[in-house]
Amino acid sequence: METLSNRRFILRTSDGQESRARRLKNGVPQGSILAPCLFNIYISDIPTTLSTKLVYADDLALAFTGPDWADVENAMNRDLSTLHTYHHQNPLQISREKTAYALYHLNTRNVGRQLNISVDGKTIEFEPNLTYLGVKLDRSLTFKPHLTAVREKVLSRCAL
Repeated sequence: METLSNRRFILRTSDGQESRARRLKNGVPQGSILAPCLFNIYISDIPTTLSTKLVYADDLALAFTGPDWADVENAMNRDLSTLHTYHHQNPLQISREKTAYALYHLNTRNVGRQLNISVDGKTIEFEPNLTYLGVKLDRSLTFKPHLTAVREKVLSRCAL
């Protein structure tokens, strides 16, 4: 398969400078139709977790419902540790810049609650209005922030 082997790239800067051609040793072409399918095959042996795994292309989200916050925190930390070990054994990396957690609940007393969730000794950031696959999720899942953003986007395009 020529699309997966013997691939080379050259870096060109805005001022016209070029690097020498380098060979890509791993990965698939960005935006390739094959990429999600090959990724799913590659991670088909991903370990079982207490959390539900939600996978789309190369995005993975964990969802856990527990009777109290300590159970949620413990489950998430265990699952992240399991996935970190798996990633280390299968040349993959968890993107620290894209990794965050959110809490969804209806209890207004817990609006400011945060948990101590970490992976490989590094704290995972809390994001109260997380965006997953382009959808903005608020703590009580009203979708109001998402609908507001979509409305603004549509209005700005209609004004063109």
